Amino acid sequence: MIDFKRCLSVFLLVLIVSGFLLFSLDESAKISAQGPPYFPLQPSWFKVVVAKWNAGDIEINAAPGDTNIPLTVSIQNIGNSTVTGISETLVLQSPFTNASGGKLAKSFCEGSVSPGSTGTTSFILNINRDAGPGEYVLAMQIDYLVIASGVGQTLYIAQQAEINVSVLVGSTHYVPIYSVNVLPKQVQPSGNITVSGNVVDTATSSSFYNTNVSISSPAFTKTTFIFIGQIDPNIPRPFSATFQVQKNLPNGTYPVTIIVTYQDTSNIGHFSSSVVTLRVQQQTFEPPVRQSERGPIEILISFLRRIFDFFFGSTIATVWRN
Repeated sequence: MIDFKRCLSVFLLVLIVSGFLLFSLDESAKISAQGPPYFPLQPSWFKVVVAKWNAGDIEINAAPGDTNIPLTVSIQNIGNSTVTGISETLVLQSPFTNASGGKLAKSFCEGSVSPGSTGTTSFILNINRDAGPGEYVLAMQIDYLVIASGVGQTLYIAQQAEINVSVLVGSTHYVPIYSVNVLPKQVQPSGNITVSGNVVDTATSSSFYNTNVSISSPAFTKTTFIFIGQIDPNIPRPFSATFQVQKNLPNGTYPVTIIVTYQDTSNIGHFSSSVVTLRVQQQTFEPPVRQSERGPIEILISFLRRIFDFFFGSTIATVWRN
């Protein structure tokens, strides 16, 4: 005789196990369809291959005071994943700012960068005029997407990295200022002086444009601007201006600052400067020394000395005096 309760229990057990197996197979199929990557995902790493100042194929000697100067940065993907959507942000610190004076400079790298390959971006920066020459280190934040391909689907996983970029600021300017003269070297308040000098383009093959010379001093009543315009290589261009010194100016030494600004064909602004000194001295007048009044006897003796000098010569007169 068949035990009905026992059969019912076995049937329910088989039903439960079958349902669990079907659910497991369905989830396994979903995971397989989602497509796990062929390799374990790891953060991609980058290193700086090139960081240089250049405009196109022309490398630029970056110096203090340069504006709108392009910085080219090439980074290499040293991870094991292809990346795309690379967005780079330079975190700027003194003496650098972006083109509008801010502290962040952003750039975007088009296309994908496979492992071992490089991507290149460009940033437009300004360098403060008071910057010292040398090497500076800037932090760069990199936002990117890792491409992960599986069975039937491609995933894009957002990642972030940070690297350091070393940039070099030189001390050599393309247009030096030389042979500066301040005449006269010393002047009294309200007096006039003339400042003159020369500028020259030391670049080997390029001219500069919109060249302006400004001359200023706390001793002057005004600042003068001299427009020179285009300057060509190795051709000196003179400048000269006359100034009036302020009234009631205390005696002392005052700086005279000469600043030259100019642009190249890539619209990059450059800067040169020179400082000379001027001495301001109030003119003093000393009253003439009055001879003491002489009595009749002193006048007579002086008269007799002159007679002896005239008739007998200076030797006898000297003996007579002694």
